[in-house]
Amino acid sequence: MKIFDLEQEIMGAWNIVDDIQLLNENVMETDMSTDDVANALLGLKSIYNMRFQKVFNMFEDLCKEYHTMRNK
Repeated sequence: MKIFDLEQEIMGAWNIVDDIQLLNENVMETDMSTDDVANALLGLKSIYNMRFQKVFNMFEDLCKEYHTMRNK
């Protein structure tokens, strides 16, 4: 695993900002029901929980790899 891969995943996590903006635009411009908004938010929560877990797992793997190499 390379540090570049982790960097890419971290940068991808910022997509939540764009996703929130998209949801905001839809709320303001359409007649989304409270249930529709709540479902969209729960979906974002699930997706980003998975994304952040993936990033953290990559970070842990890189730390293990670094410390293994350093202790040789």
